[in-house]
Amino acid sequence: MRRLAIIMALALVAGPACSMKKMTTNVIGEISTKGIVAVEGESDVDFARESLPPLIKTLEVLRYGNTKDRRLLALLAKAYGSYTFGFVEQEILSAPEGSAEHKKALERAKLFYARGRDYGVQALSTNGAMKRAFDAHFRDFQRAVAGLGDKYIEAIFWTAFNWANWINLNRDDPAAIVAMPKIQAMIDRVIALDSDFYYGSAHAFKGVLACSRPAMLGGDLALAQQEFAAAEGISPDYLMTKVLYAQYFARQQNDSALFREKLGEVLAADPSALAEQELSNKLAQRRAKILMKMQKKLF
Repeated sequence: MRRLAIIMALALVAGPACSMKKMTTNVIGEISTKGIVAVEGESDVDFARESLPPLIKTLEVLRYGNTKDRRLLALLAKAYGSYTFGFVEQEILSAPEGSAEHKKALERAKLFYARGRDYGVQALSTNGAMKRAFDAHFRDFQRAVAGLGDKYIEAIFWTAFNWANWINLNRDDPAAIVAMPKIQAMIDRVIALDSDFYYGSAHAFKGVLACSRPAMLGGDLALAQQEFAAAEGISPDYLMTKVLYAQYFARQQNDSALFREKLGEVLAADPSALAEQELSNKLAQRRAKILMKMQKKLF
């Protein structure tokens, strides 16, 4: 801690010295990355919930030291997306629809997903072709995404993740629907770069996209089932995949038995079986309990 304090003090003294600022940002950024990893393995859900907002704000402060740090921007996209999906969406599901609590949670989720999306776009825009592609024709966007290599995979996934979840909460916005092909292109690129990325989450995400839309807009239930199966095969102990399978695929199929089966598997599982994702697994179990209670309303 003393060494870190000295580095930060030097940065403040240096003032305009850009190289010193960037060096400091990079060092503390590495520590922050490890901090996110530590939170993901946290076994106490409430402690993790309290820890994440200060960590996110620290990352935002660091961003001012180096506004074009791709890794830091991608980490912010991940942090906002993870926090909103894991905690704020739980509030949306738990609160009575139309209540003040429900409206507040909904607006917070929209805000935080938008922030995560925007940080992801900034991370991807450190690539010249991608910077131009966001305002270009879809074919140009596709080509730019296809040209991104492994070092952009975090930024690609978390941009798509935040963007799609923002769209899910803004379905009445025509601009939201137009963005769906771009999100699909990004998810396909993640799978092409690393099919196993983040415990198969890109496959699960593709499954959600495939079963959440009508066929005329690219919906495909057979593809959705295939993608969820792929995600479970990659990381069977990552419980959020099963929750998403129940919440989206089983509901779309109007299959209450499958819904109960998948959520039952989640509730019966040991969340520490995947120690580095114990927080996500415990959040999956919390969401499973909420969804179980909502079964009569959902079917």
